[in-house]
Amino acid sequence: MQLALLGTIFLSDKRKDLLLILIDGPMGIDDIKRELNVTTSAIMTQIKILIDHGLVVYANDSYFLSNFGEVIARKMLPLVKTLQVYSENMEYWDNHKFSAIPEPLQDRIAEIGSCSLVEPDLNRMYELPKDLEDNIAEAKSIMEVSSYFSPAYTSKYLGYAKRGVKMSLIVTEPVFERMRDEYKSILEEFISISNVDLYVYHDDIGLASCIVTDKFLSFALFFKNGMYHNHAMMGYEKSALKWGEALFEYFKATSLYVDGI
Repeated sequence: MQLALLGTIFLSDKRKDLLLILIDGPMGIDDIKRELNVTTSAIMTQIKILIDHGLVVYANDSYFLSNFGEVIARKMLPLVKTLQVYSENMEYWDNHKFSAIPEPLQDRIAEIGSCSLVEPDLNRMYELPKDLEDNIAEAKSIMEVSSYFSPAYTSKYLGYAKRGVKMSLIVTEPVFERMRDEYKSILEEFISISNVDLYVYHDDIGLASCIVTDKFLSFALFFKNGMYHNHAMMGYEKSALKWGEALFEYFKATSLYVDGI
């Protein structure tokens, strides 16, 4: 019976999608057809199967989830979203260190939604990808966790801070030491600005970087062999921003605030 019910739900995209759209409430057949872009004959067979299994109920010219159907559909939603995140960028997840993401954030990976890979042009290989740089330049707030150093960050981030962008950065100890040793004057000016918070994380962050602003999420993972290539995975959904903020707070909880050099 359990396998039969799983097959009923997951062996048909139409049945799965119908259960998910009915989470929002009862729908008439015309609304269902429009939402799923199907014909009456194509969907009615699937509706009957769900009714026969007690997952969907028909009354007053509308279809809605049964009590247990609603429980099942709500449990399905995170799994379906997680599968979408994986399937949209399967090669990326297979080749990079997903395990570097803290477990509490792994469990919430569905929240990042639809992401796309951005990389710099060949003539800008050591610069930030242009899409990422353009989006950062328009940000009103920036929260970043980073375990690698880029000289491009120093003067640009100082410029953003002077412009009034609220900036909260977490870097590893080696990154901080290089900033202090090679860019001391810029670092001193940077942390003296009231809208800047700088933290040092005294352990291995694991991922290359994660940036979250008021508009987008960006993250970069190392290859499984530990190598890094200049890139960013970018997403714009509100849930992705909340995921990025939660990741920042995870590392901030055990980081040391820098109030002077």
